Amino acid sequence: GFSRLPLPWEVLAGAAMLMLSEGLWVEAMGVLISVIFYLRPGELVRLRVRSLVPPLLAAGAGHRHWTLIMHEQENENSKASKTGVYDESLILDLDKYQFLAPALARLVADRPPSAPLIDLPPGRLSHVLASIGSRLGMKPSPLLYQLRHSGPSIDFADQSRDLMGIERRGRWRSDSSLRRYEKGAQITKQLRALPDN
Repeated sequence: GFSRLPLPWEVLAGAAMLMLSEGLWVEAMGVLISVIFYLRPGELVRLRVRSLVPPLLAAGAGHRHWTLIMHEQENENSKASKTGVYDESLILDLDKYQFLAPALARLVADRPPSAPLIDLPPGRLSHVLASIGSRLGMKPSPLLYQLRHSGPSIDFADQSRDLMGIERRGRWRSDSSLRRYEKGAQITKQLRALPDN
């Protein structure tokens, strides 16, 4: 089937910076969280403030990073992941992404645990991403699902994670699923296709 192309980190960071410069802080956080944690668009909208667990430095080295709990099993109405799993933990573990820690603290500060983590009207993030992409000269305009494709490709291209680490983080159950997402060489190709300005 058709596989969406990943977007380079430089483009995604530029898009997030442009969003921030226009006061679109929540939208920028949605983009960055989706890429860094390899989220499906539907997963992002189901996250709650309680899904994001702050570090607990007093508990030792194993608890020094922000963690995202996916598909938390709270009751019989809870929804499992696409692969049928509950309570998956994703850690903000790479040094290159630690710049996001203070923003994550701001994102959950003084908010009710049951509030949506990324509180945007339906379609808002998709619209903003497409609009910013167009302004950055991206053709075709980027789609939300490309964010999930981008994270693994970025991490593989810069050798931050090996394929096994990417497969675990992406929560794929087969190598063939992983191969549809990890496209490190496409990152360079996408960068070369951007306008020079």
